[in-house]
Amino acid sequence: MISEKNIRDQLRACIPLNTLSPENFTHLCNELNIEEIPAGKKIFNIGDDDTFSVYLIAGGLELSASDGIKNIIQAGQDTTRYALANLKPRRYNGIARTPVKIVRIDSHLLDKLMVIESVSLENTGGLVVDELDADSSGDNTWLMKLLQKKIFLDLPAAHLQEVLNRMQEIAVHSGEIIIKQGDPGDYYYVICEGRCRVTRKILPTDRHSLVLAELVTGDGFGEEALVSKNPRNATITMVTDGRLMRLSSKDFAELLEHPVLRWLSPKEASQAAKRGAILLDVRTEQEYTNSKIRGSMNIPLQELREGTAKLKPNSQYICYCDTGERSSAAAFLLRERGYDASVMRGGLALLNDLFAAKAQKTNPG
Repeated sequence: MISEKNIRDQLRACIPLNTLSPENFTHLCNELNIEEIPAGKKIFNIGDDDTFSVYLIAGGLELSASDGIKNIIQAGQDTTRYALANLKPRRYNGIARTPVKIVRIDSHLLDKLMVIESVSLENTGGLVVDELDADSSGDNTWLMKLLQKKIFLDLPAAHLQEVLNRMQEIAVHSGEIIIKQGDPGDYYYVICEGRCRVTRKILPTDRHSLVLAELVTGDGFGEEALVSKNPRNATITMVTDGRLMRLSSKDFAELLEHPVLRWLSPKEASQAAKRGAILLDVRTEQEYTNSKIRGSMNIPLQELREGTAKLKPNSQYICYCDTGERSSAAAFLLRERGYDASVMRGGLALLNDLFAAKAQKTNPG
């Protein structure tokens, strides 16, 4: 029986895991699952274009190429310090010859960890990622959780490094209001430590607020107002003392919003919908009832954080509103949560202009 410590020792010798700091290696291991594969079952196929690096922990497997060449790999061999057949698309079938144990590590996550090993946040009480150890009070669990969000996995490494460089760490206290409903957007926040509560007043004159959610370590907030350029639509209050990292609206737009959002023209959106993409109207229910695109679904932007249960994880979504502002915020939120989401450029206004232009060509008089 192979112990958890033995597995970690094996992984610690693997390349490039052996270059990670002790804390980042520990956080990575805490996110991993050991897969047990029975003899005769395929682990991967020729042509697979997955995003995982596969390491062999126990047992033996066969790598077979399309030209008939075969290699037998046994756990403990020096070659198993490297990820198996890691070129993509894969050039080998991997078949378990005996019962095996493997670990799959997301290659994008591993690359991001390699980048942050050299990142330090300078001179303002910032986090020095590559000097943290197990006894440090500056635990970076938040960073591991952040890096596993879809938008950060997809972010170019240079952008990620610059995001971390430009973030500022601030200490916060229980009861402190971080974001107030109705205020303009100024920062994007990530929780390093602590918990906060999301509340909203339906009407400005309401005495009481609705509690919408509670956010914890690794969660980000404040992006809706920055992307949509609209006032804050909720209040965020600290429930405990803690620490936050924040990124200014200017840096957010340059480093996160622009690289992450995907824009489609109305024609491209229509073609994607014909191939099975779902049009997601993020206007209010009343606006949607008054005018909508046939076959679309409606989840208002202000309800989207809680409304993702209505969405299918493997579907493609194209967000739209009147102008593209609310829908761009919606697409960012969905991509942050791992959904395949795009924005219809210009929204319904541009779609109406397109139809008007066609009508003029049809009836020039």
